[in-house]
Amino acid sequence: MSKKSEQVKLVWEELKSSRIGGGVFKLDWNVYRASVPGGWLVLVMHNTSGLTFYPDVNHEWNGIV
Repeated sequence: MSKKSEQVKLVWEELKSSRIGGGVFKLDWNVYRASVPGGWLVLVMHNTSGLTFYPDVNHEWNGIV
């Protein structure tokens, strides 16, 4: 029995980023997150990029703290 699977897309949300206390240097980083089962994928892009998983089973992280 063949079942057609539905294609799922990641929805990336842009987050605002800054240094604690403002600091002297401007952070010119692009930070995004996407909700996935069990938490978030977090993508950071600057001169290069990095991807990590942030565990949050209930998706309580508001993207700020």
